[in-house]
Amino acid sequence: MLPNIIQLLLLLTVAFLVEAQLFSPCNGKSALGGVCDVNGDCDNKGSICLRGQCRCHPHYTEARDEKGRLPKCAPLPSKVGAKCSNKCREPLFCRNGECQCVQRGTTRISNGECITTSRVGDRCSRHYDCTSPFSACLNSQCVCISGTIQQGSRCVAAANCPLGGLPGQSCVRRSDPSLAFNIPPNQDNCPSGQICVTAADSQVGHCCPVVCPLASHVDVKYSCDPDAVPALKCPSDSHFCHFLSDGSFSQAVCCRRPCNSMAPNALYANNQCIPRGQLNSACTSNAQCGGGEGMECMKGQCQCQQNFHPAVDVLTNPLKNPSQSCSRDCENESLSKDTSCMKAVPLNSLCFIQKQCPQNSGCYRGRCMCRCGFAPKNGKCVEIPAPSTTTSAPAPAIIPGVNINPGDELFKLFGQFLGGGNGAGGLKFG
Repeated sequence: MLPNIIQLLLLLTVAFLVEAQLFSPCNGKSALGGVCDVNGDCDNKGSICLRGQCRCHPHYTEARDEKGRLPKCAPLPSKVGAKCSNKCREPLFCRNGECQCVQRGTTRISNGECITTSRVGDRCSRHYDCTSPFSACLNSQCVCISGTIQQGSRCVAAANCPLGGLPGQSCVRRSDPSLAFNIPPNQDNCPSGQICVTAADSQVGHCCPVVCPLASHVDVKYSCDPDAVPALKCPSDSHFCHFLSDGSFSQAVCCRRPCNSMAPNALYANNQCIPRGQLNSACTSNAQCGGGEGMECMKGQCQCQQNFHPAVDVLTNPLKNPSQSCSRDCENESLSKDTSCMKAVPLNSLCFIQKQCPQNSGCYRGRCMCRCGFAPKNGKCVEIPAPSTTTSAPAPAIIPGVNINPGDELFKLFGQFLGGGNGAGGLKFG
């Protein structure tokens, strides 16, 4: 019974993903109500991406332009006594056409603005009623979330360095490190050898040391910047560039190799330097043969595992340039990815490589989406026709006393527009 339920849930999930509307950069930025992935996908000022849809920020309200057509985000009145129609910026509320300050918890008026704060233990009805950091509304009371410590009337979360080491001074991050190939100069105000780590949507955080996976110190004499002068580039024989980014911080630092890459024993495994194995070369352990991923040490020689074969590409020559690695046996060689076989998937489905996606589509943000100039239709990407360069003929002039052929198509359209195309007593001429 349980496997049947799981299969049903999987089918429903796939059906939802196929039917789900996904943000595509080919459509430009999304208007209010449109789909999005991040705030930058939303076009209107004052709009944010909330649960996959562009909505007005809580300090704004949705309104229409002068002609009542395009929706936009209009700022809510935020001063005590400001004129209002039905809504003010919280915690203000609209009464008798004026914004008034709500009286609950610790509320005060500062420079004409209503400011309310909550402490741990205060009453609440929604999560955002709890304004103290790391607090949430549980059983109508503001409490500290898991992983934090209550200190008096507030919740405290200890500073942490994701890569290890002790957190240092407070800092300000000046650029988006997730977009940086390397730690750029003046990215933050941390000392040399440290990087500013912050929470999401915050520029203020704490300094953490940049570290190597096998050493405690980075070789700051060298740079991993591809534009660095040759003398300062991380030397590949004795060092390697360690790249790491989680979307909120990044580092690309030069680290010392445990084994020199030019030495016969260049591979580091199990705390020792051993010879690196390639396909058909001598070996004593699987660690020499690509770590045993697709290739293993059999009878003292690195050989492809079962269901794997020597990797072949357009440059491979059995004599001059023999294969040095193995790839998985797949029905379609182009769908072989590392040690896995990828399957072709329909439009809007999850993807890892471009080849998985249907014709005229590509793998964008992990989804198969139509390329620019194409639009989805019946599960396929069809070319968007070029806009017409011709203009329609003007409607015939309505002149009293002049008969117009009722069979004329333009007359039919005009008659339908005025309600006369259905015999229901529309306007009559002649």
